[in-house]
Amino acid sequence: MKLKKFGIFSVVVTSAIVLTACSTTNNKATFIKDNETLSKSSTQKFDMNLEKLKVTASGDKKMYAPIINGYLADFKLSGESSTDGKNAAVTLKFNMLGQSIPIDMILKEKNSYLKLDTLEPVLNLYMQTTGASAYYNRLDMTPIKGKYLDINAIAKESGQASKDVTSLTQAQTKKATEQALDVLDKSDFSKDGSAITLTVSGKNISKVTKAYINALPKDAQASFEDMTKQKDLDKEIADVIKTITITTDSKKKTSHMTIAFTGKETDGVGLSGEASLDMVYSDKKATVKVPADTDVIKSTDELTKLIAESMQLKTN
Repeated sequence: MKLKKFGIFSVVVTSAIVLTACSTTNNKATFIKDNETLSKSSTQKFDMNLEKLKVTASGDKKMYAPIINGYLADFKLSGESSTDGKNAAVTLKFNMLGQSIPIDMILKEKNSYLKLDTLEPVLNLYMQTTGASAYYNRLDMTPIKGKYLDINAIAKESGQASKDVTSLTQAQTKKATEQALDVLDKSDFSKDGSAITLTVSGKNISKVTKAYINALPKDAQASFEDMTKQKDLDKEIADVIKTITITTDSKKKTSHMTIAFTGKETDGVGLSGEASLDMVYSDKKATVKVPADTDVIKSTDELTKLIAESMQLKTN
């Protein structure tokens, strides 16, 4: 299973489970309502754990499995998102190959801006792994300081801009969510104090996903197929995922998600074990500063020039 597909159906499943409340009065309704409330929090902190996740492979892909598993064992992802009600700021930190790589982004409506100051550890890693440090002086990030990359502009320039699934109206999302929720049973939910847990099998996850996508407008359905290159996404999910368990505690303002993988190979690659995600929510006031237009880089030529200035060649 490609990680791109995993990301897409994770978004679908999460959306179908937590976005909208239903009319019944039970653990199911409370769970959905609690998640809807928490999703509106001004600040959300998260930690992802892949330590129990393993890749298996066969054929010509088998040789890459130990390498990928080495990366997974060393990989950690944490971050925080905050919003002032209009704009949002997202800070990510990747720990991989002994390096800590931060990623800072500003989100304004449908526009995404990447803070270029955070490229320093990425460029350092590039220089170390490729041997480029033998030809370049140490990095000087002064030309890049305070600059942001317009992600959408670069995507359009390279011809890689995809169809916008997020442009769905609230009514369209609500309709799709309600139809997807119909496949879940009250028995899928359990309560322990203020915490409610949803446990869904791979088979039911595929039903939720199929019901959600089928309820979307035709152009949105096509965009999911375009991104995943998979028309039978729901069937593939059932082959890969064993269970998804989500525990939400409205009192503690936390949630924990565990995805258990079957290990069954698709396209010569399989995932086994578990991946988990912990979230902590708060309503502390947040202020998001959107970059000025003069500080936004909108072309690859301009970006390449700035990076070249930061990585000057050594002279004898």
